[in-house]
Amino acid sequence: MNMLRVQTELLTLEKVFNGGYQFSIPSYQRPYVWSDDDVLLLFTDIKNAYENGDEHYFIGTVLSSKLESKKGLVYELIDGQQRTTTLMLIAIAFKAAGVKSDLNELAIYKPETGNAIPRLQFAIREQVQQLLGGLAGLKGYEKPSQDVINNNEYLKQIGVALKVLSEHIEALDKHDKSKAEKLGRYFYTNVQWVNNIVPAKMDLNRLFATMNTAGVQLEQADILKAKLFKHIKSDKAQYDAMWVACEHLENYFERNVRKVFPDVDWNNIEPQDLAVFNDDIFYHPESQEYSGNDSGFSIDELSQVLASGKAPENVKQKAFETYDLDVETTYCRSIIKFPLFLIHAYRVYLALNNESDIEPRLHSDRLLEIFTPLIESDEETVKSFIEMLWQVRYQFDAWIVKWVERDDSPEAHLGLTSQSSSQSKGKQYINRGPKEINALALLQSVRNFTGERSAQYWITPFIAKLVKKEIGLKQGKKALKQLEIIDNLMSLAKCSQKEASFKQANLIKPKRTKWAEQRKYFAEAKGTGFEHYWFQKLEYLLWKKIDSARNELETEELNKFTQFRITSKNSVEHVHPQNDEYKSKLPDETLNAFGNLVLLSPGENSSYSNQDVDKKQIDFERKQHFDSLKLRDMFIQKGNNSWDQREIEAHQKRMLDVLETHYSD
Repeated sequence: MNMLRVQTELLTLEKVFNGGYQFSIPSYQRPYVWSDDDVLLLFTDIKNAYENGDEHYFIGTVLSSKLESKKGLVYELIDGQQRTTTLMLIAIAFKAAGVKSDLNELAIYKPETGNAIPRLQFAIREQVQQLLGGLAGLKGYEKPSQDVINNNEYLKQIGVALKVLSEHIEALDKHDKSKAEKLGRYFYTNVQWVNNIVPAKMDLNRLFATMNTAGVQLEQADILKAKLFKHIKSDKAQYDAMWVACEHLENYFERNVRKVFPDVDWNNIEPQDLAVFNDDIFYHPESQEYSGNDSGFSIDELSQVLASGKAPENVKQKAFETYDLDVETTYCRSIIKFPLFLIHAYRVYLALNNESDIEPRLHSDRLLEIFTPLIESDEETVKSFIEMLWQVRYQFDAWIVKWVERDDSPEAHLGLTSQSSSQSKGKQYINRGPKEINALALLQSVRNFTGERSAQYWITPFIAKLVKKEIGLKQGKKALKQLEIIDNLMSLAKCSQKEASFKQANLIKPKRTKWAEQRKYFAEAKGTGFEHYWFQKLEYLLWKKIDSARNELETEELNKFTQFRITSKNSVEHVHPQNDEYKSKLPDETLNAFGNLVLLSPGENSSYSNQDVDKKQIDFERKQHFDSLKLRDMFIQKGNNSWDQREIEAHQKRMLDVLETHYSD
């Protein structure tokens, strides 16, 4: 019998270059859709892995098929085009930034005979080919105009991705050229992925059907649960129910608890009753002492449980049932996934028990490594952690922002909800309702969109303080004060964000830079090299300032203000443009000063382009919302004047005074 076999190989960009690999995106594939957020998340995650000294960074698997062509061996990408395209764009961005790197020629394939072509090729997408060839500097290829890029679905996101990548790499190169070169080498040699090569004759329809119906994949969190539950001999069903209630982040906590503890007297339960697990209230009827040598499920047995929803017949688990909540209905969307939530819960547990922080870098891919000490512990310790997991989940839903839908916008935004009790048909329910946008939600938005997105270090100390200080549901001002302290100390900390966050979880202030010293940072003309955090922090402080005097706003201004949100923004705009359409020039130290810069989304940035400041001001005032409160301050100050060195310096001083007042408080 002639079987069609799938070949597997481990790839790096170095192997791609030396092996003469070419990749083709078939015509049936969707356009490149990764947002600037997606691109920067991958880039910064790899950068953090490099800075942490990780030997390798694994980005997953791709599925390809070999195609023979006159131009050599080409791998058609069946699955994985978004990651592959992003890696090519990173290589192009390093070259565009002028960083000396082996990546510089990666985007170009040079056959033994004939002209060089892009290594990544898009079938029947000539404009994409022209863009990639033009960006790579190939003869015969011409980069489309910015207007064409902005209005073409196959070009737009590629242009956005390259813009934000180039800004970050240029800023890194300007700050530390040697580090930029070493990072480029890390991308070239240490970033790995698996290429699964299917035979060209394989029926792709059957392949995709098999991939989509192959069953539930066993995740690290499932394996962790199996390892931890091997320790639990008594009350196993109860602790399983607690875990499941915490696990499903797409439902609010009280919904999960109600489903896994259906026999509880819910008519006499208030929201605050869920803050700490109380076995008098949530006692599970199947909890009982275990006897014999039961050691929990094996990995094979657990995979059967996940697929079928019940234990395999050969396993004696009479008193332990697993729960399968309805995961198709999504009531809310968390800012982190369950593996990272587990890591934060574990750090809170360690902090509140006066133990040391985890050693590995915070990343969901390292879940089992992080939890090794708990896996090797005992029943009492594991139970204690699960009880803490319950507390953390309660606080997480009470105080951490989630993605919620907006009535006035097609896009979701980060917001908080409040809890209330109601009765229907003789039964009492805990309801959720959206809170108006407030300072607590906006400060969390600042933290969510800046820093190490894959870690969200601030969550550990915030929840630890909420638990330690017993901050109640109606004490929003106290919760905000704690988060402002955490944010301020982390933003000026001399140690790593990981260390600074865990110290604060233990109520210890990390060593930090004094504000007078930090202010000198803004005196330098860093241009796009300024940390995005400081722009977003100013948006938060300016919002608080305007909110305190919102009664003084005109109706139009008030409408724009109430619609303002702190959102993902990854592109620094020069308000006085670098290449002014009227050839007006400013000295570089003024042009690249903090006072002439504003953080926008790539779309907002491209809409202003290199327009004269007066035209930007008109466009800004015509919009139904504020792009940026810092930009609003600039244009209020400018009025009908010229945006020159004096105005830029005045704005910068005022912004730094806003920051200094806040940090002094």
